[in-house]
Amino acid sequence: MANSGTELFHLLKDIPGKVRTILKLARQGKIKIEFEHRGLEPMIAANDRISNRLSFAVVLASLVIGSGLIVLSGIPPKWHEILVIGLVGFLVAGAMGFWLLISIMRSGRM
Repeated sequence: MANSGTELFHLLKDIPGKVRTILKLARQGKIKIEFEHRGLEPMIAANDRISNRLSFAVVLASLVIGSGLIVLSGIPPKWHEILVIGLVGFLVAGAMGFWLLISIMRSGRM
């Protein structure tokens, strides 16, 4: 008990000096604090998947809109009164949309 009491006395005697040193370092900007977040990997993977699907959907929507504008422009070449470039754009957009739908259904999160 006497040893514990002397250790506690020395600890209480050293605390103000240590606090003063820490505050001095903080004022000088020499303290580094490191944070380590654990368990964020699933959230990062989900955000990555979400951002990939959103960017894919934006590209798909722009392809549909662009193809629609090309079809309405009336510039040849035409096939059965439909512009070939617009038709190709719609076919590519359809394939991309189908691929996006399959990937969403495969992940099981519709």
